[in-house]
Amino acid sequence: MTDTKMKSQGRRKLADTFMKDALREATPWRSRADLAFEALYLYALSSLAEHAEDYEHPDAQALHAAAHQLGLTLEQIEPALTYLAHRYDPAIPDNGHDYRVLIGIAKLFEASR
Repeated sequence: MTDTKMKSQGRRKLADTFMKDALREATPWRSRADLAFEALYLYALSSLAEHAEDYEHPDAQALHAAAHQLGLTLEQIEPALTYLAHRYDPAIPDNGHDYRVLIGIAKLFEASR
C-alpha cells in the first residue's frame, strides 16, 4: 500500500470518528458543529489523495478542489467555506447553529468513497 493511500485511509478513519462524535446528542452544539466541520474537511482531503499535500491546512481551496472533483457545486459547500472563514473570529460567535448544514455537507463528502 502506498503512503498516499495509507494517509487517505487514515484521514477517512479519523473523519468517521469525528462524524460519530458529531452525531452524539450529548455533545454540545458548538462542539458538534466543529466536529462536523473536521469530518467534512478530512473526507475532502481523503478524496484529494496525493493532492491533499498541496495545501496549508485548513485551506478553503482544498474544499473547492475536493468539491470540484466530486461534482459538488459551490452552493453546496458554501456554508462550510463560511464556517471555515469565521471559525476563530471572536466577533462572530457561533453557538453551533451551523451544525445541521455542516453534517449534511460532511455526508456528501463521506459518500464519495
